[in-house]
Amino acid sequence: MTIPAQATLLLYTDGLVERRRISLDDGIDRAAKLIRQDGALDLDPLADEIMSLLAPPGGYQDDVALLLYRHPLPLEVTIPADALHLAPARAALREWLTAAGIDHDQAQDVLVAAGEAVTNAIEHGYRHIEGGTITLYACSEVDLLHLVITDSGSWKPKESGYTHRGRGIQIMQALMEDVSIMPDTTGTIVRLSTRIRR
Repeated sequence: MTIPAQATLLLYTDGLVERRRISLDDGIDRAAKLIRQDGALDLDPLADEIMSLLAPPGGYQDDVALLLYRHPLPLEVTIPADALHLAPARAALREWLTAAGIDHDQAQDVLVAAGEAVTNAIEHGYRHIEGGTITLYACSEVDLLHLVITDSGSWKPKESGYTHRGRGIQIMQALMEDVSIMPDTTGTIVRLSTRIRR
């Protein structure tokens, strides 16, 4: 089963919901109801709330373990095609990667690769155009991380003899498992993906 974005998964031992002379289904229903009504809480306060509200009088008589997971919403950020707006986009992506559970080292690789893609879109896609925008989209699916950077500018074709100032594409390829750059008449789409390290 694929967990939809913002869904909360609760895994627990029977000590959380099992009570003498009370149906096990009733205990499960109480736990599910708490998840539904307090699902907007951050996970740590939600775990505390579940443990507190499901505790029987006199406290738990059995060991209890619970694990909560919430699948993050995709990130979508649109910024003006100007290097001054790189920092807010980077900050939003860093925060999203943390919420998605991406470890620090891999998050750094993703931030650098995405930064190169956005910088290329600014420098190459809008080199003769003012007022454009760039959209950065990120999502996680099972064990894969996907980023899509879209602009509506016009990249100069490779065959025109244009040389890149830096090595942005090589950096993206070194840090991500799959990199594709797809120019068309409406702009350029850069797709970056990699397997999530655990």
